[in-house]
Amino acid sequence: MPAQPEERPVPPTLTELRDASPLPDARRFDPVRIPGLAEEEEWPPPRFDFASPWMREAGMRFERDASGAISVTRDFGHLRMLLDVDRAHALFDIAPGTRDFLLLRLIPAALRLRETVAPGDPVPEVLRSDEPALPQPHHLYAATAALVDGLSRAAGEEGAALCEALRRVPPGPDMIEQAVARCMARDGFSLGALAPLARRLQRLANAHARVLAVLSEQPDYAALETAVSRTREAIAGDRRWAGDLLALALASLTPSITKPRLVSDHLAREARGSLDGPSLLRDISQLIRTQEDIRDRLTDLATFWRRLVIAWGAVEPATTDRRDIEALTRNAKRRLSLVLLYRMGER
Repeated sequence: MPAQPEERPVPPTLTELRDASPLPDARRFDPVRIPGLAEEEEWPPPRFDFASPWMREAGMRFERDASGAISVTRDFGHLRMLLDVDRAHALFDIAPGTRDFLLLRLIPAALRLRETVAPGDPVPEVLRSDEPALPQPHHLYAATAALVDGLSRAAGEEGAALCEALRRVPPGPDMIEQAVARCMARDGFSLGALAPLARRLQRLANAHARVLAVLSEQPDYAALETAVSRTREAIAGDRRWAGDLLALALASLTPSITKPRLVSDHLAREARGSLDGPSLLRDISQLIRTQEDIRDRLTDLATFWRRLVIAWGAVEPATTDRRDIEALTRNAKRRLSLVLLYRMGER
């Protein structure tokens, strides 16, 4: 089969950007109700506190295999089962719409943030909070590695020496500081020649690490697209509802629900691409501002969509109340109407 062309977000027109109002407060914008949950109940909860005895048996845990599929493993008997999370509730004899059902539908989101999840484990804090993610050591290492890669193609004499030194020091938050010391000791460079460059590169590495941290905790936009598509197919395939307003609304929502994923992917490419070019040494201050702007935009995107992605994951088309599906469809359409959230092109 011929290769499919890469999906690309469609940039808004100048008129759309001019007419767009500033973004509203993401935490108060069009509140999302989780289907099947009491309005006053906190969600996600602090822990995966399943009520089903089967789900509380010792030694059971969820993880992802090499292909990305979710599996459930047991410590005895070497038992291992691959699960389609959309149908896993039937395997565990959990009724759709119950609290255990909602917890089960949270498992894929948690496995994007952890290697394994066991009943009783805490729910990852990022699923319960809208605070921006803080970079971890591996984010800083990845950011520094990206700088080394860019420097190797754009550096002058000092930059080339610093790049070579960075390749030889152990990974960690003080990599650039150690590399400067190495250049001074082994290559004879003065502190005055390297210190200003090193300080600016450290700031740039820190800024890119913050972008990587926020990227690592973006909602599962692909799962959102699957949930919307599955719900649309189920309702359109039911002759009782095939032509009603909800079916039409879902049909119009399905092609546009890709927008958050496409924008997130575009911003990730932009963050990486800005570290690979001649401006890496000429205008580091501008690159730092670019990384900070990308991080802010990714944070806004995640804050507007995180709870809605969780809510759509809780939809079981055959049993979820149609009023809940209608509300989630409206929530999604309202978020997609925020033009500034998906802007492209020049800043």
